[in-house]
Amino acid sequence: MFRQVVAERIAKLNLAWIDMERSVGDCAVFLREAHTLKGEASLTGFALVSKLVHAIEDCVKRIQDRGFPPDESEGDVILGGLDLILQLVQGPPEALSVEADDFFAKAKALFGAPAGSALPAAIAATVFAPSSPTDAALVAISFEDSAAAKLTADQVLVRKENSIRIRAEKIDHLRGMVSDLLLSNMRWRQLTQTTRQLRDMAQEMHSEGSGGDTSRTPADLCARIVAGLSGIESRLREETHDLERLIGELDGTTRDLRMIPLGTLLERFPVPLRKLARSLGRQVRFETVGEQVEVDKALLEILEEPLLHLLRNAVDHGVESPAVRLQAGKSPEATIRIVAGLVGQRLHLQVSDDGQGMDVEAIRRRGLATGLLDSSFADRADKDEILRTIFAAGFSARDEVTEVSGRGIGLNIVLGVTENVGGKIEVRTEPGRGTTFDIEVPVTVAIARVVLFRVGLAFYALPAASVRSLVEARSVGWGDGPEGRFIYYAGMTLPVLDLGDVLGESPALGSGARIVIAQSGADFVALTGTTGHIEREVMLKPLGRFFENVPLVPAAVSLEEGGLALVLKTAELILRARSRTRKRAYASTTEGGHIGGRIALVADDSPVVRDIIAQALRSYGLHVLVAGDGEEALALLAAQGRVDIVVTDLDMPRLDGLGLVRALRKNEASKDIPVVVISMRSNEPERRAAAEAGVSAYIDKSDFNQALLWQTIRPFVMRN
Repeated sequence: MFRQVVAERIAKLNLAWIDMERSVGDCAVFLREAHTLKGEASLTGFALVSKLVHAIEDCVKRIQDRGFPPDESEGDVILGGLDLILQLVQGPPEALSVEADDFFAKAKALFGAPAGSALPAAIAATVFAPSSPTDAALVAISFEDSAAAKLTADQVLVRKENSIRIRAEKIDHLRGMVSDLLLSNMRWRQLTQTTRQLRDMAQEMHSEGSGGDTSRTPADLCARIVAGLSGIESRLREETHDLERLIGELDGTTRDLRMIPLGTLLERFPVPLRKLARSLGRQVRFETVGEQVEVDKALLEILEEPLLHLLRNAVDHGVESPAVRLQAGKSPEATIRIVAGLVGQRLHLQVSDDGQGMDVEAIRRRGLATGLLDSSFADRADKDEILRTIFAAGFSARDEVTEVSGRGIGLNIVLGVTENVGGKIEVRTEPGRGTTFDIEVPVTVAIARVVLFRVGLAFYALPAASVRSLVEARSVGWGDGPEGRFIYYAGMTLPVLDLGDVLGESPALGSGARIVIAQSGADFVALTGTTGHIEREVMLKPLGRFFENVPLVPAAVSLEEGGLALVLKTAELILRARSRTRKRAYASTTEGGHIGGRIALVADDSPVVRDIIAQALRSYGLHVLVAGDGEEALALLAAQGRVDIVVTDLDMPRLDGLGLVRALRKNEASKDIPVVVISMRSNEPERRAAAEAGVSAYIDKSDFNQALLWQTIRPFVMRN
């Protein structure tokens, strides 16, 4: 969605700049679009894009301050910067750091230092200063769909390779199989002709009674047909056997063509890890074992993102400073290690550090404080269940957001990517000894084992690795509490999720007989409404753009009869089970701080930002209304009659955020509605102006994450 929006915003900015060249009075249009684009880029993780937009904003503000239109040389720089932004977002950001540095240098030469309302001097110097490959800090990562491109202040760290080296003998072997397939095709054509002749004979036998050749009786024709069919059956059996052999060889060979050593990925990590360690004052040695293991190239591209997240977390959260390590009797240099190995067709990876380990009790407290854990679960959960909280969206061990971490998205990405390819991840930790993440994924991402089943009249599937077991419904104990239905299984209480309800499918006959126990890490869910369970090896098919915004369905499977089975994501099903549990709990009582029936109004002129904030609020059980500016928000409020909280941006067309707040405070019916501002404007004068207008709370858009949003709005929406 961000990529689609950026093209539109750049087009508007180009036109606004052309208008500015005619009249400096049109700067406001340009600045509003640029400010919105900067907020979207910051919120979606495109750090370098955000810096470029910020620099362009400062240049335009200086033009606005001086009072006369820009000249052509200034236009060349600004329009070039806008084009660079589009390249960074829409295509592979390869070799664009030089262009970015060139833009910053030209902008500084033409426009001078940033305007007074810009970022603090230290940050502004980073924005405008050319990069240095020796001491530039790793400031952010912007992950593309498959390339997972790492962006820093100075360079693109990893360049995606679109080619593979193949030995000549592999090509020769492939050509030999193609020749065998052509020969098989000719034999199948012959069988088709023989079948057609037998059909003609059967037709002749059928019309024998109408005065045909009496020398050939129906019995003779029938005998010839039977003999012909017997011959076809024998040849079909042989051809099918040969075809299966050829298909197996072809599949193995084509997969082998894409197999490359894991070391081609691991060798990309030492340089960025060294930079990160130096920026944080750590001493780190990076070791690898098993780099010669070969895996599918597509899998390497997928693993790049989660592995980098784990390595960065190890440096930032896991290992201690040299002084602290010496006090603990350790070497001042920490060790971060990746160990790889193959077990059958599964790749096993261990990412470990010898740092301080994780504080399980601190994780428990953090989960309670951010609303990711409720007190009843936290009190009875064991160590492994509490540790699993670190993979939740919005969880961060830090109160403050730094350039490296604190936004609560890294480990959630690791979990999602791993499970999307049919893998699983576990975490082990010992205080003072370190932490280990165990990852298991299939060697190839195309072939996978799944459990197929029906829900209503449609077919669906789950990765076999995520199906713990199938149990008879009558063999388990059932319960129904304030948080919904549950079953007792293996000493655990598991929430029940009806797939027919989730997928909008009518229940099939006998659909309640068996329950699928699905697992994502340490989390479980009991799935009902399924029939006809079959486990098999299948070819996973990627889905088109129609499903790109449907996180529940990452892939599809072709069925023998020509239909498709949609593959469901286990982690998403567990999230939905939790969400339904939360919503039912909210609606069941008005005591204990629940928010059943509460309505939030979100006002922001960026559809990307509106969607992110609205989805976050809905996940906590609020009904959400959205508006593109202050005027639309007031109209929605008038039509709705009441809302319980307003979340708004400041910079919006027609009526901005402060105008919206003032209008709410002047109206007797809306004067007490809490208003939370989420804005890129975060300096003290703007915060003070917002407070004077009647804003209840203020969030810097660059610091936004779901946990921070919930912490901020929770006091306003929880019932007393």
